[in-house]
Amino acid sequence: MKAALPENELIRLAHLRALNVLDSEREQSFDDIAYLAMTVCATSMAMVSLIDRDRQWFKSCIGLDATETPRDVAFCAHAILQPTELLVVEDATQDPRFSDNPNVQGDAHIRFYAGAPLVSRQGYAFGTLCVVDTVPRQLSSTQLNQLQALARQVIQLLELREANQALQLSQHKLMTLYSQAPVGIVLNDLDGRFVEFNPEFARLTGYSPAEMRQLSNADITPEEFASADAYQLQQVVASGRYGPYEKQYKSKTGALIPVLLNGVLIKTPAGEAQIWTFVQDISSRKRAEQLKNDFVSAVSHELRTPLTSISGALGLLVSGKLGDIPATMEKMLVIAHKNALRLQELINDLLDMEKLIAGKMEFDMERQPLVPIIEQALEINKAYADNFNVSLHLSVIANEQDMPLMVSLDAHRLQQVMANFLSNAIKFSPPGGRVEVQLIQQQREVKIAVVDHGPGISEEFRARLFQKFTQADSSSSRQRGGTGLGLAISKTFVERMHGRIGFDSVPGQGATFYAIFPLANRATDLPAHSQ
Repeated sequence: MKAALPENELIRLAHLRALNVLDSEREQSFDDIAYLAMTVCATSMAMVSLIDRDRQWFKSCIGLDATETPRDVAFCAHAILQPTELLVVEDATQDPRFSDNPNVQGDAHIRFYAGAPLVSRQGYAFGTLCVVDTVPRQLSSTQLNQLQALARQVIQLLELREANQALQLSQHKLMTLYSQAPVGIVLNDLDGRFVEFNPEFARLTGYSPAEMRQLSNADITPEEFASADAYQLQQVVASGRYGPYEKQYKSKTGALIPVLLNGVLIKTPAGEAQIWTFVQDISSRKRAEQLKNDFVSAVSHELRTPLTSISGALGLLVSGKLGDIPATMEKMLVIAHKNALRLQELINDLLDMEKLIAGKMEFDMERQPLVPIIEQALEINKAYADNFNVSLHLSVIANEQDMPLMVSLDAHRLQQVMANFLSNAIKFSPPGGRVEVQLIQQQREVKIAVVDHGPGISEEFRARLFQKFTQADSSSSRQRGGTGLGLAISKTFVERMHGRIGFDSVPGQGATFYAIFPLANRATDLPAHSQ
């Protein structure tokens, strides 16, 4: 009698084929279980049988020289219809389901069959672990229980085999990515020693694998990056990741290679902390940036002298010092003068940025009171604020014993930072608005905050705020002018003076830009290199 199909046949077949076991080579582990089942049940044959669409395929077959039989004559095709029960046929000639089966009537002479279904965790019966004999027999309850226990071991082997195959595939993909990645990938311990590295990292540095294993991060890093490396190590230990971080490596030939690093902290099975780092060679990008900077610098220097003359001449005309000018010309001359001044501002910012990039800008760090510097900044920018009908106000919040607020910085550079903060706050304040400058002591630091009540900063613009040539992309901001360099320069100035820069903003409720510096009221407050 031909067996019916399970109700879940299509899904069952899909899960069976996902095991990727059909037509695979024989494996000793499956043969061992089949042999043990045959021995326990004292039969002459045992099989690990899987029921495919049209056939019964044997992953293991002990005592019978076969790899598969048609599904139509398979005892196991009946066994999978009741996944939770064993199918036991003590005498096939007396069972109407099998009495006319060719394997019973023919040369195979099968009389006894006991099959324990191989059921997956999802409940799909893939086949059986079965024992077969040519004479009728009975099994004890102990033998039946042992057959079921061995069947469970078979299904665990099948699922473990599937998991191992998936793991091997995943490992193959990772190793392919690791070995062929266009970026360097390197594993360090927390002391900086190289544990693992891919071919691209070895190519980048020029060392052989044997040489690389004798080196550490410090051996191929210029000394000037030692403190920055130490900071990035603190970051990865504290947060689990670091970067993006730009630095240089020294190749075996001594050449300096600019790189961009991003890394993550991992733990080995033994609990040891290690760092995976992705290393991108940015030499091409740096060359392009240098070409751009050289071009901008050359153009800026060439424009500065004639533009100064043009601005000066237009200023004299507009001021009336050279005599009265016709009313029809005055408006055009005022526009020309304003735009010449704007070009001068852009060129000065470009030249400042060039000096910062080249490391040629000097900072005159001096211990001095902060309040007079801020008061002077307000005085300098008052006329600009008056043009926009905006008032400037200063408030100081500090402990009496810490007055005056002493800081160690370059007063001229701080004035430039304040000019950027104030001009932005003034431009984006409504007519009749108020810009507040707050000096707030925060333990051993002082925060300089410039608060406006304008439109605030949009969410999409925040991530780019301190980048070069960045402006809010709206018509109102374009009308208010600006070079897009002010905040980028301010950020560099503040950080070079050992401070931190940032902002807070709620769209529609204004913005607060701030710089935070260490207090230097006592000698012990001063940074070691500033004393």
